[in-house]
Parts: sequence; structure tokens; C-alpha cells
Amino acid sequence: MQTKYKLNHSLFIFGLMILFFIAAFPLVQAQTAAPGDLDTTFGNGGKVITRITSQEDRPIRVRIQPDGKIVTVGIVLEGGFGCPVNAFLVRHNANGTVDNSFGTNGSVVVTSNSYEIIEIIFTDFVILPDGKLLVIAHKYINCSTPSTDLLIYRYTANGTLDAAFGTNGVITTPLGNETYAQRIVLQPDGKFVVASRTRSNEVAVVRYNPNGTLDTTFGTGGISKTSVGNSNFYASEILVQTDGKLLVAGDAHFGSNQDIFVLRYNPNGTLDNSFGANGIVQTDIDNQTNYAGGMALQPDGKIIVNSSNFTSANLTSLLSSSIVRYNANGTLDNTFGANGIVRITEAPSQYSEGIAFALAIQQNGKILTAGRRNGTFAISRYNSDGTIDTSFGTNGVVITPIEDSITSIALQTDGKIIAVGFTYGDGGGVALVRYHGDSLNASRTRFDFDGDGKADVSVFRPSNGTWYLQQSTNGFTGLPFGIPGDKLVPADYDGDGKTDVAVYRDGIWYLQRSSQGFTDIAFGTATDIPAPADYDGDGKAELAVFRPSNGTWYLYNLTNNQNTSVTFGTSGDIPTAADYDGDGKADVAVYRPSDGTWYLQRSQLGFTGIRFGEANDKTVPADYDGDGKADVAVFRPSSGTWYLQRSQLGFTGIAFGFGTDLPVPADYDGDGKADIAVFRDGTWYLLQSTAGFTGIAFGLATDKPVPNAFVP
Repeated sequence: MQTKYKLNHSLFIFGLMILFFIAAFPLVQAQTAAPGDLDTTFGNGGKVITRITSQEDRPIRVRIQPDGKIVTVGIVLEGGFGCPVNAFLVRHNANGTVDNSFGTNGSVVVTSNSYEIIEIIFTDFVILPDGKLLVIAHKYINCSTPSTDLLIYRYTANGTLDAAFGTNGVITTPLGNETYAQRIVLQPDGKFVVASRTRSNEVAVVRYNPNGTLDTTFGTGGISKTSVGNSNFYASEILVQTDGKLLVAGDAHFGSNQDIFVLRYNPNGTLDNSFGANGIVQTDIDNQTNYAGGMALQPDGKIIVNSSNFTSANLTSLLSSSIVRYNANGTLDNTFGANGIVRITEAPSQYSEGIAFALAIQQNGKILTAGRRNGTFAISRYNSDGTIDTSFGTNGVVITPIEDSITSIALQTDGKIIAVGFTYGDGGGVALVRYHGDSLNASRTRFDFDGDGKADVSVFRPSNGTWYLQQSTNGFTGLPFGIPGDKLVPADYDGDGKTDVAVYRDGIWYLQRSSQGFTDIAFGTATDIPAPADYDGDGKAELAVFRPSNGTWYLYNLTNNQNTSVTFGTSGDIPTAADYDGDGKADVAVYRPSDGTWYLQRSQLGFTGIRFGEANDKTVPADYDGDGKADVAVFRPSSGTWYLQRSQLGFTGIAFGFGTDLPVPADYDGDGKADIAVFRDGTWYLLQSTAGFTGIAFGLATDKPVPNAFVP
């Protein structure tokens, strides 16, 4: 490739190729790992065992921070299955090492009074956008009798109690009767909701304002109580729907068995009578004793719950575990398993005698259920129709020889799976395990032509119609494809995790797909604005155009050849399609320069408008904080400043670039976060979130940088 700094450029590129060649070995290893394999870059061969105390540390819930750090909450039992005496939080770095910047040597332990007069029990927590932690708890007045209070602790990001919250960081809410804190969920508006048991058959759903005061617009004074079954109610999960309604899953004694219950509440705390019978759905699986595990929401509104099933209530006669899927109205989904239920005893023999504690839905729609099989850690995976996914582990099951059980799982933004549980082996303690997922990070990285999860420095030269790519793993290449005046529309059209070279010319798309070869498709008009993206979450970009003349989006699915249209926007709007709600689907969106407002039609979270920007700003939406959600962002040429409204880390402004620079944001260092970057007269200036600042001479001043393709 010719540049005015040909010699220096060649030496620089040679050095880069050597560095990338060396770095390629772990990348290749990671990509060849199959879904369900242990991630050997984590801890000791994919596993980490951590002792918090000298007694029995029992983890209950794990969650992942936007920076990749892993937080676990749990309790400490005295002498194995004795009384609970302490509660703990522990934080690990993304590589599995204990994060010593948190608490004391990586953990926070809340101790009880002497003689077990009061024991504090942590049961769940959420991570706030500012990095603080909200932890729910209850306390015992003796070994078996809980008090009547629900406790909310707020910790700062370094593990100290937040004195600005409640009394010295703790809020106490008396609920009457014996109170067991069980699950918490954070709403998009910052309010948080807790599900607690307050009598043997009663659930109390409590909503708080962000400052910890009770939200009196909910229920009665912030509290909504519901009787469920006859006795022994336990809330296993609480979730918030995109419409603001709340789902609570659990189980309760009814008749001679324990049944699964799912309750749905309106945003004001009343039961939603359009769901099940007066807001409650009850499911008895095969006339057994059923204990609910996890619950997850699909993007289409369907609800999935897993359970453990016993032939009696004494827990000594385990029969099977199950997965149940409900339609959005609470009826069983007959397209899933057998009449809405997958009975795991019908699967391969590895499933026999299994307990299901945790559940998650991956971005590809596959369902993970986790717990214990034959006394060891186990995860199984199902396709969205309820059939076993044999591409995961061995016949759909991964058994990890850690005694005893997984209690919670969480998904990283790159698709890897974090599981936590307790173990009696290796000295006992908290066991963290990381498994490979489906290489989602690589498939989601824009402008990544070699599929290694890193955006590639790349340009299109109109003078000769050639694309020049400096791929981070596969090195330099040049590809003649296009003519002057073409609009660049690079995207992954064949779903192989690699960006494809493509141009849009007078209503015709010309695609050079990396796994399916060349094709051309007439779709659109000469005045349309192309906006290709993966709008349906199948891993393949759809052809899409925004037509300013009528404010309509037209989408063409390359898999089924179906056309759809959406009226959203007006003349003068700038299309800014991206995945703003993190469900794996690009959202139709526009920026209106006339009023500096972003209008987003999110596929999961619905419509919103955000005032952010000025008339002459350049829109640069991307995921700058690595939480899997695109962030509203602009580059302001008048000051050379980037303004980012990050969905997890909040607002920031960064001066980087000149007014004549072309913004080229992308994830160049492969850490899952878009990097601020500009192209200036043949030189790339990258402010990488992990690898730091660098400058790369690549291209001519008249070239079009490919990562600038969708910037107005």
C-alpha cells in the first residue's frame, strides 16, 4: 500500500504483524474451545476456590460488574449445616484473582452477636450504575426464628458501607411477622423492588425509591402483600418486564404437594388480572413436590422457570428437574417441550437425580439450567424449542467435578458463563467456574474482518475502489470492491463472526461475504440511507434503509427473504441503529439534529427519547462501557470533544481530536468496550480502553476509514 511514509509505515506494519502473530496463539485457543469447555485463562484451569471464613461459606448469588469483576454474596454456616452466623460479599477480578481493593483482602464479612443472639443473612444483591451494591438481608433472633425486619445494605464500590444511605448504610423496614428477605431487582428508573416472605404463605413485594425511602405509589405505602398457597412459600426470583410489570416466581405448599407459582404485578403494586387467574399462575408438575429455581424472560415476553421435583416433601426422594415455559399471559407454551414442560428425566442419563437452582437465557436464545448432578457441579443447555443442545458439553451437559452444587450463574458480555457454588473439596469454600459460551464477543464486534473480536484498522480508497484491511490477527490485505461514490456498508451478513466487505450503490447492495461469497440485491432507492444491522438477533445483519422522505425504515432478512417496514422518524433525522437495550437485537433509532434528541425504539425496553447533543454533532453510538448495550454518544467537531452517556458508567466528556478529524469508534483492543478514535490525514489515533493510546499510520488523506461508514 502506498503512503508518503512508505518505509516507516512498512516497518511499523511489519512490527505489528509480529506482535499480532505472537498474540494470536491464545486467541486461536479461545476460539477453538467448544461451548461448555472450561476457560483455562480463568483461575486454575477455569476454577477458583476461595475461603472467606474458617467455617462453611455458602454462596447464594453471583453478578458481574460492567468492568468484568465478579461479585458474590452468601452466608456462613456454623459447623457445616449448623446455624447461619455470618454473611459475606466477595469480589474477584475478571481473571479469577481476589480483588484486594474491595473490603478487607477482597471480602466483606458481617458478623453476628455473640451466642448467636442475632445472625445477619445476605440473600441477594444488585449492582447500581455507579458501582455501589444494594444487598438485602434478614436477621435471626435465634438459630431458627427470623425477626420481623427487612434489611437493605448499601456498599460503596470499595466495599465500605455507604453512610449517605439510611442509618450508617442500612435501611430497616418492619414488615410484621417473621420476615425472610429473598430476591431483589433494579428497575430502569433506579427504583428497586424486594420480594420477601412475611408469613408461611405470604409474599411481600416492597418497592423503594433510589434513595431508599419507600415508594408510596406502590401497593400500600410501598408494600404489596399476597397470600400464595397454604404454607411454605419461597420466592426464588423477581424480574421487571419492559412495560414495568413485575414477575415473582416461587413455590408454596398446596394440598399435599409443593407447586410452582408465578405472580405478576402491575407497576402500582396490584396483581395483574390479565395474567393467569387474578394475577397468579400455579403449576403442578406430575403431582410431585416442585421447588422453583431460577426465572428468565425471553425478548418476546415468554417466561421460563426451572424446578427440582421430589416425590415427597422431605427432599429425600428426588425424581427429576424440569423447565417450564409460559406465554406472556401465563398460559403454558405448548410449543416448548411437552405441553410447555421439559422433564429432564427424558433426556440422556447424565440428567438423572439432578437439582436445578439457576437459569439463564443466552443472547442466542439458548437456555442454561444449572445445579447439581450426582453430587457435583452441572450445567445443561437447551435450544429455544426445549430440545437438548448437543453442541454444548457432552450431549448437552457439562459436569465439573466440584462437590457439591452450583447455586447461581451469570453471563459475561462476551458470552462466557460464570457459575458459583459451594464445595466441600479443596478445603471448602466458594467455588467459581468460568465456561466458554458461543464466542459472542467476536460476532458482535463491528469492523472485525478476521473474527478475532478486535476491530481492524481499514480504509476504502475511492480512487481505485480498493479496501485495505490491517487485520489484527490475519494481517494486511487489499480487496478491489467498489467504485467512487459507493456508500460503505460493512456488516456480518452471513453470521460467521466476521465483518463482510460491502457497498450500497443507487439502491443495490453488493456483498462480498466471507463464508458465502458474492451476491448483489436490489433493495432501496438512491436517496435512502443504508443502516444494516442485526435487527432480529440471529447473528446475521439485515439489509436496511431509512427513507427520509417518509420517515420509514425498510428491512430485508437475508435468511428468509422477508421484507418489513417501520415508520419511525422524519425528514432530517439521522439513523442511529444499535442495540441500546442489550438483548442482542439492533434497535431502530434516529437522532434529530433540530432538537438534539435521540429517539430509540428498543426491542426489549420500548420507546424512549433522550436529549443529548447539538445540531452539528456527529453521532457515534457504541458500547463504551462494555455492558452489552450501545451508549448514546456524539463527537463535537467545534471542540474536538466526545460526549458519552454510558448506560452503566454514566456521563463523561473527553477531548480527543480536531474539528476536521473523522471519528472512527470501535473495539480495537478486544476488551468488549468501544474505543474513542479518530482518523486524520492517513493516521489513526486510538484511545483504547485497555491497551491505551496509540497512533497508526495507515491510509491516505483521501481514503474513507471503514469504521466511519455509519457516522454522518
